[in-house]
Amino acid sequence: MLEFNATFFVAMFSFIIFMIIMNSILYKPLVKIEEERDKLISKNYEDTKITTEKVEELKKQHELSIEKSKFLAKTNFNKKVSEYKNRRNGIIENAKNLSKKDLAISNAGLEGDEREAKLLLKSDILTLANLAASKILGYQTQIKEIDDDIVNSCMNG
Repeated sequence: MLEFNATFFVAMFSFIIFMIIMNSILYKPLVKIEEERDKLISKNYEDTKITTEKVEELKKQHELSIEKSKFLAKTNFNKKVSEYKNRRNGIIENAKNLSKKDLAISNAGLEGDEREAKLLLKSDILTLANLAASKILGYQTQIKEIDDDIVNSCMNG
């Protein structure tokens, strides 16, 4: 059986004092440290959350900036390509015009040369015709004019 004497009450009293002393020396500081740690973890979590949101916003801005840069680069590229095509077409058009002028000048020169050749050929054919007629007929004849069709057929081969 359990006896309740003075030793029991002294042990109970010393245990209560021990618990009070342990509470103030050990348990309260541990609880305080645990609360500070929880606050620090919560603060770090919130900071991480805010930083993550900022990073996401910066990513979006970066992607928008890249898209804008791509669009501007493509626009500038297309603009330069069309400018160079227009310049190329202008140069080609100028070259065609110069070629047409040169061709017209050359054709005019060739036509003049052709007329000269026809006149020279006409006189040579007239001389040859008179010579051939006199050889064939045996006496001197005088052919005065030659048809232009004969001259053209001689020039064309």
